[in-house]
Amino acid sequence: MTRSEELAAPKPPGGGPRTAFLVVEQGFAARFLLRTDVLATLRRAGVRVVVLAPNPDERYLVEELAAQGVEVEPLRADREVVQRSRWWWLVHNLRTFTLGEPWHSQAFLDYYRGFRRQVAADHPAVARWIHLALQPLWRSRALRRALLAFEARRFTRDLHADLFDRYRPHLVVTTSPGWFLPDALVLREARRRGVPTAAVVLAWDNPTNKGYRGADPDLTIVWSERMAEQIVRHHDYPRERILVGGVPHFDPYLRPDGLPSREELFARLGLDPGRRLVLFATRSPASYPHSPIVAEALARAVADGALGHPAQLVVRLHPVSFRPGYHLPLDEYRRLSDQHPHVHLDVPTVVSQRLRSDMPAAETTRLGALIKHCDVLVNVFSTTSLEAMLVDRPVVMVSPEAHLSAAGGVPHVAPEWPREFADYEHTRELVERGAARVAHSLAELVEQVGRYLDDPGRDGARRREAAARECGPMDGRSGRRVGRYLLAAMGASAADDGRSAPAPSQAAPVRAATGSAT
Repeated sequence: MTRSEELAAPKPPGGGPRTAFLVVEQGFAARFLLRTDVLATLRRAGVRVVVLAPNPDERYLVEELAAQGVEVEPLRADREVVQRSRWWWLVHNLRTFTLGEPWHSQAFLDYYRGFRRQVAADHPAVARWIHLALQPLWRSRALRRALLAFEARRFTRDLHADLFDRYRPHLVVTTSPGWFLPDALVLREARRRGVPTAAVVLAWDNPTNKGYRGADPDLTIVWSERMAEQIVRHHDYPRERILVGGVPHFDPYLRPDGLPSREELFARLGLDPGRRLVLFATRSPASYPHSPIVAEALARAVADGALGHPAQLVVRLHPVSFRPGYHLPLDEYRRLSDQHPHVHLDVPTVVSQRLRSDMPAAETTRLGALIKHCDVLVNVFSTTSLEAMLVDRPVVMVSPEAHLSAAGGVPHVAPEWPREFADYEHTRELVERGAARVAHSLAELVEQVGRYLDDPGRDGARRREAAARECGPMDGRSGRRVGRYLLAAMGASAADDGRSAPAPSQAAPVRAATGSAT
């Protein structure tokens, strides 16, 4: 048996409990790993779980995890570590804005364009040098991998040596293969210590817009086969080390009892069961500052009867909007709900800013119920599109220029740089295949919402095809599946709970960790 086969093979019952580090660097990572069946599957198998988080002493998190027998330790990796060294800053950004075949990803190019403008404002020569250096990196797989290996060797620090020594983990799990700096640093630290690693991809857009991975995990678990192809194309990652697991936090949409009923939701939120429900999921104000204009246009349409049906509007604010330093026009939204009896504001509960945008599990449940029971979802090219398609709800996506049809064409707030959401790689197929409609003006937005209220089944087959293509397995068991893949990677056996999910033998072998980053 090879070393990689030995790592992947389940250990006999007498071998003692396995230990897993779960790196939770933001609230959405907590949702993915801690508030789905991923954690429950690990715990049922007897795995000792240690969460590394930036807020290990916040009471709500300590109590939530203690109830599940999970320990919490400090995550010490953050951007300040990079900023202590100008050379590290340079290498870090060169690697971040490297990508295989970047011309396929307009999102990445927009991301890089914003970074370049920021650097050029203070250091134009540095911006030009970085741009020149990136040209060969974008075209050469060997150069990209060499840069990653250099960064890993030169700039890996033992930030968690005491935790590795104390717990001796059998597996380190992150929610990215190093797109988020804390993930990259912990993955490299684990690699240097010979500890196997696994990355589960957190978000739909991450493989195509976050830049090149910052580490080389032994195993990467993705949502779908399409996402696997993106990881291979853009990140030079071997296909044989990728597993398709689905989306654990989407499981409730696919279970008969996973979300509250329409009657329960409407009673809880004070909604009118006799009116159609239009849900507007706003976008982060940093990437789209015009959501109040869209909300106002929808509110007027509801009040004027322009949608052709008695309707009501729920405006769901994006949790990222509540980060410090973000300008959230909360008063504008409240004014809308005060002025219109059938406009309701849904404000998420954010329980921590140290663990960015972290929300209790009840928030995911409420948003899920709103999406499941709405008649039309409106968003600005958001992942909520996929959630709606999972439950066959029509989606109208607002184009970035739609707000220009209001206020005489004067932008409400000038964006930092223009975004071409419809051309982004992860959303492009939704548009091109007609799974969702795009509104290029506020008048078109009202028209498209009204047409879906007239004919909810329009584009239904395309929606269902898109959900299967983007979300992977749609059996409501993705959390268990991902959990079992992680058990196999650490050499642990899954608990026999009578539930259908992939056995550990289906996971790809985890190769032996070495000091090399490639």
